[in-house]
Amino acid sequence: MSISQRTGIFIVIIGNILFSAKAIFAKLIYPYGVDATTLMTLRLGFSFPFFAVAAIWSWRQKPGFRLTNREWRKLSLFAFLGYYGASFLNFLGLKTVSAGLERLILFTYPTIVVLLSSLFRKIPITRQQWLALILTYGGITLVLVPGLRESTQMGWGALLILGSSIFFASYLILVGDTISRFGSILFTSLIMMIAGSMTFIHFSLTRSMADLQWPLEVYLLFLGLSIFSTVIPVFLISEGIRRLGASNTAIIASVGPVATIVLAFFFLHEPITAIQLAGTALVLFGVWQVSKRPDRPVGDTPIRVR
Repeated sequence: MSISQRTGIFIVIIGNILFSAKAIFAKLIYPYGVDATTLMTLRLGFSFPFFAVAAIWSWRQKPGFRLTNREWRKLSLFAFLGYYGASFLNFLGLKTVSAGLERLILFTYPTIVVLLSSLFRKIPITRQQWLALILTYGGITLVLVPGLRESTQMGWGALLILGSSIFFASYLILVGDTISRFGSILFTSLIMMIAGSMTFIHFSLTRSMADLQWPLEVYLLFLGLSIFSTVIPVFLISEGIRRLGASNTAIIASVGPVATIVLAFFFLHEPITAIQLAGTALVLFGVWQVSKRPDRPVGDTPIRVR
């Protein structure tokens, strides 16, 4: 294994751990009375300038690069599905679902891609993929059912987060070869900026500027959410994909649910149970089964910003 590959593995692990901390930040912010819309607005508000700088820098590396009106419409659809819609459902669900369960449900998106591809593109599901589906959703059920006995709100939260995964899986299916024309940095930066604009419009139509006034400690949490769980991991994962390829990066991303469970234990005092560990193992093994395929070109793989 080359030094470049070792470095790639390290930065992908760090990137996914940072992504996983998103739920921790959200859970720490919610007790102050912040709602999902405000949370999304401030998260993207703090990160917007970084993506703008990245977009300008990347665009300048492509002399003569222009976007057609059709491409702007496609980017808007991708932003709505992959980041605005998916993030909104995700943060709504986090109100009633533990951080560990949230990450576990979100991590099912590769198997949802398989199901949607079968339904709408008539791509047959292989025996290995059926096994992956059974393992993945069996693991989710194992973790979810005990909690449903105590709170029906958890069930609604889980459905919202599953909806977030469906939105993101739909985005992955539709995005196709679009990324190869833009390059991953420019594509992701533009998508995040458009999603941010959608969020700002949503906020302006449903909230007032007074809803952006919070104590300093809340702003510091938002700054951490934006920088450490949004901006930095985006570029780490991008570099990891360049060094390792799509499939290897996806498999290493399995560290995400485990990292969330550990972080939630230390920062939120969420218990780690044997059932939770068993369910997580089933989900990880199921997703690993789906991810075992030849690497696609790097340009074809979107960067996960969940």
